[in-house]
Amino acid sequence: MKFSCKTQTVLWMVAVIFMISGMPVRTLSQSSPLPIDIAILEDPLDVLRLVNRDNLLDKDYPDQTIDMYKLENVTLPVTKGSHQLRPVANAALEELFKAAAAEGMELYVGSSYRRYRNQEVIYYNRVKRMGYDDGYSQMAGASEHQMGLAADVVSAEYADLFQTEFGETPEGIWLRENCARFGFIIRYPEDKTDITGVRYEPWHLRYVGPEAAAYIMENDLTLEEFSALRIIALGEYYGDALALEDESEP
Repeated sequence: MKFSCKTQTVLWMVAVIFMISGMPVRTLSQSSPLPIDIAILEDPLDVLRLVNRDNLLDKDYPDQTIDMYKLENVTLPVTKGSHQLRPVANAALEELFKAAAAEGMELYVGSSYRRYRNQEVIYYNRVKRMGYDDGYSQMAGASEHQMGLAADVVSAEYADLFQTEFGETPEGIWLRENCARFGFIIRYPEDKTDITGVRYEPWHLRYVGPEAAAYIMENDLTLEEFSALRIIALGEYYGDALALEDESEP
């Protein structure tokens, strides 16, 4: 299930209203669909945002006037060029690479932050060359690379290739089994293309934070499925908070 920008905007507005109103702090009920702290689900760092063709980013995202969105240079091994990520993802990726190297894995960053305009050109050229939209490239606003939270990570063997076979290499298997420890998920799993709308990409890591990443990967979810559960959990929480407020009135 996918949710529109309008749905997500309403959710954020409800969250802000209750935080400003000083509503009593409560934990999620035991029946909540997500056993994750409410403070994480409220997503103050904006790392759980769902981005796909139904939930597009504005062309000026991320806002570089806000500290948590300011991009910084990636100093890890890369296949070519220079790369940038948001600080929270960059720090986590450095830890991931350090752990991988300790286990004999040689990884490279193949792609990271990508501007809206760059994605627009990539998408246009792909469609023009193929004669149709084959789903290989995302339209502008639908690419997670614009977030500064996504990185394509490959091995030396696949430094110039983005092929699904990478998922069965030692490096690809290591990423799948360990990325959640550092807050990343394999964003486009092999058996969930009907949900994500994107082909299997074993190299595409998306930062969502350790708690959300662990739940997503352990339960074989996509970010679309997790987002649906998150909306339900937040709805239940704020509904309970409203009831508590009503009960506390004289």
